[in-house]
Amino acid sequence: MSITENVEKVVATFQEGRALSEHEHSLDELLSKLNAFEPRYRSVAFEGASMGFALAHNFETWKQYAKTAEKHATQVHIGLGWAIAEKQLDLPSYLDQIEAELQVKVLDGFGYWNGLFQRRATIRTQQIPENVTAEFQAGFDQGVGRAIWYITKGDVAKGVNIINHFAEERRGNLWQGIGVASTYVGGCSDELIAELKSASNEFKMNLMKGIEVARESMRRAGL
Repeated sequence: MSITENVEKVVATFQEGRALSEHEHSLDELLSKLNAFEPRYRSVAFEGASMGFALAHNFETWKQYAKTAEKHATQVHIGLGWAIAEKQLDLPSYLDQIEAELQVKVLDGFGYWNGLFQRRATIRTQQIPENVTAEFQAGFDQGVGRAIWYITKGDVAKGVNIINHFAEERRGNLWQGIGVASTYVGGCSDELIAELKSASNEFKMNLMKGIEVARESMRRAGL
């Protein structure tokens, strides 16, 4: 499938996972339904369900879901970040209860949501929410980078134009998000990958790190 088709598939799968979590399924039944998704997109369904679960239940109940879905921990914590952003919850208090290596995933989801749904503030005027302190900004910007890839649907020139409006010190993390998103969505030709590497210039290592992060999360999920 093309990048555009894959983006549409990812969005639809996320929404299906979220919808499943909002019905009165037992946790075992929900996990069974999520595991029935096509392997290529299964973690996306777990991410959507994580958002829905976090919106519909308290944090302790969400933790039960996260524990049983540990194989998809990256996407599950990104889904939590979506929910925190949508409900405008106290981000720092949630991060305090998340182990350090997964905090960046929550921030990624938080940044991605802002990139999509607060586009004017987050992308057009490059604002950072007040609750995203300096220690949290890297994860937030990686999520914004992912949002840029989804918004531009793999158009490298458009993505570069957007990124170059950001302060230089933020661009490395934006490019890391591009690396994650381009790998996870897929549909990239060899020519497009070469174009990405060339366009990233001094941030090529950030792009490559994002690619490796995505590959590792996919490996853990058995994809």
